[in-house]
Amino acid sequence: MSTKQSLACLVLVALLGFACAPSDLEPTTFPASYRYMGEMVDVNAAPDCAAYATLEVADGRSDRSKVGQRYLEEGGTRYDVAMEGDAEAWLREAAEKALELAAVEQDSGSGHTIRIELQSVATDEQVYRQAEYDGKVVIRAAVTGGGADWSATKDGFAENYGKPGSALNYQETVNHALDKALAALVNDSGFRDALCE
Repeated sequence: MSTKQSLACLVLVALLGFACAPSDLEPTTFPASYRYMGEMVDVNAAPDCAAYATLEVADGRSDRSKVGQRYLEEGGTRYDVAMEGDAEAWLREAAEKALELAAVEQDSGSGHTIRIELQSVATDEQVYRQAEYDGKVVIRAAVTGGGADWSATKDGFAENYGKPGSALNYQETVNHALDKALAALVNDSGFRDALCE
């Protein structure tokens, strides 16, 4: 192949690449749907004495209308991203899974109430031909009753890569971030000690 032909091929490949890249975006939404993504998250078994009577969850976010933004890599307009659905049910399902993995038993006689509040969900999608996703979830947890009085804030961060604007990619990203935040909670020695009081 001559130098001219090689150059022509390179130009054609570049043009095809640009043709595949999105030229514009729009706002998007995805449903709050929990699926455990913590295969890479370590959850250690709690002591046998760790137990709770009641699990309470709440959505404490002041702005529930959007969770993030999406934009083209080269800049331009930023578009809102929203998470639809029952965020409290999403949080409860994830919290129950984390407690199960940590072998924290539910026992009405323990007198302990675990309260977990969702404080923020944040996403960021940067789009070129494919998209890079970042997600962060912040929770506030407390253990009260039965002689316990403990609280702390935990967060989790996750990254993802794939098709732009994909609801599944958003769900995987925020689910993984939530799993990391909850793993940080159930692995916390203060949390475990409070459940053993």
